[in-house]
Amino acid sequence: MAVRRRPPRSTANRLSLASAARQHRHGQEHIRAGTAVNLPRSLEPKPRHSVSLRRSCTALLLRQARLMPMARKKCDHVKHGGRAAFGERSMVTKAIARSARAAITFIIATLLIYSAIVGSLVYQGFDDAEERAEMSAIAAAKAVKIHAGWIVEVAAQALRRMDSALGPGVQPNDGSTLSGVRDALEGLPASAKAYIVAADGHTLYTTDPNFVDLDIRDREYFSDPAAGKPFFTSSLLISRLDGSEIFAFSRRLERKGVFIGVAIISFDAALLKDLLDSLDLGTDSTISIVRSDGMLVARYPPADAPLDLSQYVLFTELLPRSDFGIYTNKSPLDGVKRIVSYQSVPGTDLIALASVGTAEVIGRFWHRVWVFLVFVIPTIIGLALSAIWIIRLLQKDGRRHEELRAALATNTMLFREIHHRVKNNMQSMQSLVRMQNLPETVKTDIQLRFAAMSTVHEHMYNRDAYAALDAPAFIASIAQTLVQAYGSFAKLTLDIDPLLINHERATPLALLINEVVTNALKYADPAKPDVSISISLKHLPGDMAKLVIADNGPGFDPAHNRPGMGTKIIKGMVMQLGGSHSYAFDGGTVFSADIRIG
Repeated sequence: MAVRRRPPRSTANRLSLASAARQHRHGQEHIRAGTAVNLPRSLEPKPRHSVSLRRSCTALLLRQARLMPMARKKCDHVKHGGRAAFGERSMVTKAIARSARAAITFIIATLLIYSAIVGSLVYQGFDDAEERAEMSAIAAAKAVKIHAGWIVEVAAQALRRMDSALGPGVQPNDGSTLSGVRDALEGLPASAKAYIVAADGHTLYTTDPNFVDLDIRDREYFSDPAAGKPFFTSSLLISRLDGSEIFAFSRRLERKGVFIGVAIISFDAALLKDLLDSLDLGTDSTISIVRSDGMLVARYPPADAPLDLSQYVLFTELLPRSDFGIYTNKSPLDGVKRIVSYQSVPGTDLIALASVGTAEVIGRFWHRVWVFLVFVIPTIIGLALSAIWIIRLLQKDGRRHEELRAALATNTMLFREIHHRVKNNMQSMQSLVRMQNLPETVKTDIQLRFAAMSTVHEHMYNRDAYAALDAPAFIASIAQTLVQAYGSFAKLTLDIDPLLINHERATPLALLINEVVTNALKYADPAKPDVSISISLKHLPGDMAKLVIADNGPGFDPAHNRPGMGTKIIKGMVMQLGGSHSYAFDGGTVFSADIRIG
């Protein structure tokens, strides 16, 4: 059986000095009554009942000496915690403000971009609508040009046939001549009417059933051919028979170079109606035929009276530059603003016009815009409401975060204060134990056990680690305190995995390490120069870990060793840690335990 050696008598004093040195290293004046004070011999407790009064007085003085630093420490904690909470609240408030500003900026930017896109689409849509209207006007003018050219051509052909139907001499009321005139109108619109008027203004033949013989020599379609013009196109006329708007084509009739009369074909101006309807240009749209001298020939919708456009911009500026084109202007007839396309009719002195009302174009455009906005506006409103809701959520979340921060700061301060007080109470109990009339080894063992438990709380409040403790730092603190307390020169080797120890397992683990390392130090051979102690904690599957504490001391025989308090504590702590332990002896004592640390 290995022989165990008693520790030196000064171990308790070294323990107290080590505790004081550790407090000084942490930079906190936590010296409490009897914690690290070596009382004079005169105040050492004696094994007599007569020293009880002195002991009570000493305890009272020590308690009073302890109250002031504790009060100061509490105030320091409260002020520090208040400043920390205020600083955290200030930081959170700034973070909330930054988040709100960022959210508002993002939302405004989004709305601006969205509005810019909508505005761009509206602007582009307006340009597209104008372009479509211009293309419609150009296409319509081209159709009017073709139609006008066709009317001129068929009218010229019909007039030639009428001239041929007269024969070499002019015979009034000749049936064959009248039949030839009627045949000449074949293929013309139904509204077309033919007239053959003699040089004296007397009408020889006509296809007009409502004819009334009138003197038309004052009409330009008679006077101009009579003056020598072979083919003439009239301007817009008001019929003397029924008051309708008409236009006419006339041909000079000659026999052997002598003027004998005029052949005339008239058309109702309303014949442009079918063409306008087929073009489907919309309301306020018009089609017109104008002579190159500016006189209106035909228009639909009909004009109220003949119109001279020679001073209009079309004839003063545009036609001199080009035979075709497009422009926007107010109509001189009704004052309506229109997009007008014009094209000269080849081989004639006519200009074809087609116009589209801008009000119609803009109206159709805005109709499409409003249909578009019916979907866009609710989207924008929804986006704005969502933005407001998000901002409020951010603010609410920020306030909640601020409250949680403040509560966390308060709880941290309270936890720190609680563990600090528990640690102080442990040190007070160490002092009380030291004042008892007990064997030195017993006092040292009790003090070290209190110190181990105190280390748990000290580690918690110094590092603000209340849920779990860092295993390397925690175990190093316990082992180094023990080595310093015994004044040993033992070489301490630590091999600790970076594990976290649950706060509920920390105290049993501290007491377990305390007991095993204390035994190693207590029974180490002081004459041996290379005393060493190694501690390792290795992770096992789950929340288990393997604790191994080995020394190169004399060892002991468990079969012949009487279990003491230390052995009972080791068994109890291993049981609390939900594990099992064993000893091995190979050049020293090797303690192994599989324990639960999570």
